[in-house]
This record gives sequence, C-alpha cells and structure tokens, in this order.
Amino acid sequence: MLRLKTVFAGLAGLAAAMALPSAASAATVSVRDNPDNGGSVFASSLGRSVSIQHDGSNRTVQAGAFSLQFDEGAGWTDFVTFCLQLSEYLSLPKDHERVAGADYFASADDRQALGILYGNLLTGDHALKNANTAAAAQAVIWEIVEDGATSFDLSAGDFKLFTADVLSEAQSLWALIISGDYVASAFDVFHARGTQDLITSAVPIPGALPLLLSGIAGLGFASRKQRSRVIA
Repeated sequence: MLRLKTVFAGLAGLAAAMALPSAASAATVSVRDNPDNGGSVFASSLGRSVSIQHDGSNRTVQAGAFSLQFDEGAGWTDFVTFCLQLSEYLSLPKDHERVAGADYFASADDRQALGILYGNLLTGDHALKNANTAAAAQAVIWEIVEDGATSFDLSAGDFKLFTADVLSEAQSLWALIISGDYVASAFDVFHARGTQDLITSAVPIPGALPLLLSGIAGLGFASRKQRSRVIA
C-alpha cells in the first residue's frame, strides 16, 4: 500500500461549506478545444512527443496538458486536463458524462495518487512548468491507469517511458506524490465513447476564492508583524 496521507481536501471542504452545487450532478458535459489555443490543444505549448511502450508496442505519442473548455449549461469554462487512455484519440467537440473519480477508479491508491497530482502539483512550479514537466505528468497518469499506483515503475509493466528528460521529471513528480506532504483532492472524470476520458476538478471553485484566501493570509501576516513589533 502507498504511504500517503488520507485526509479531506481543504478547498473541497471549503467549497462544500459555501453550499456550492455538486459538479457531479450534471449528467452531460460538452467539451471542446479552447478557441484561444492557436491550433494546438496543449496549454501554452505544454506538450511534446515522447517515446513509450504500451502493451508491448513501441510508439511515439504526444503528451502534455490539454487546454480545453467545458459547458454544463452555464457557458464555457476553461480547464487544464490530461487524458486517461492511451488507446483513444482526442476527438472534440464531444458530449461527455461527468463521473466521480471514486466511481471511475476502483483502487483507493490510484485515486489518492491522482488526487494529489491533480489537486496540488498542477502549478507553474511543478507539472505546468514547461513541456517536459507537463509530458511527465501525463506519463505519471498513464502509468497509474495502466499499471496501478502500487506497482508504479516507468521501466516495467504495460506502460514504459523511454524519453530520458521526461522520465526524470516524471520520477521527480512521483517522489512528490508519495512524499506524504500533500493532501489528496477529490476529482471527477469526463467520460465519453470515441474520445479520450479526461480528468477534472470535482467541485467548481469561484474565481474570486483564491484572491479571498490570499487576502486572508495577508491579513494574518500583517497581524503577526504588528505583534512582533509590540513584543520588541
């Protein structure tokens, strides 16, 4: 078993406390390419070709972070996502069904690893730093889907990664995932026949929420500074 923290995600709990509607309640989701991509589905060039082996066959595939849009009836929303299936091509636009990650993945270890990756490491410091790190995140996801988190090994099993610089980044991401330093977030999957299934957030977070949280943190910092001056 993976030695990972098993606690609730803070932002998901905060969103629930704010009585946001569950994203999983929307049965049908329309997904399309982001019109701002400029001819590529990869977010800000966060994708590249990598050499892999899948089910014993060597292939060169494109891997990275997709920049797409989805609509559950309230207008188009930008989102960054990764695909879950090596056996499908990305075919858009397409109607998908939103499925809870807990229903899509039978393994709690797989859900835990993906929840940590998607909930914590999709940042400019980690998975979204450049094309290599984005491709590495995709490779980590493929490895979890194909071989399982408890058997994670990018050099063995049904999925293997051969591109050296991406392999190094993927191993670094995996080390962070199993470090025990991050809380796993709930996630959903956009599922459809005839195209790739896509990972997404489970609960929509208002755009102003990160600013609100940063403002609260700033007030706390200012208060600590004031108290330190009084003590001095």
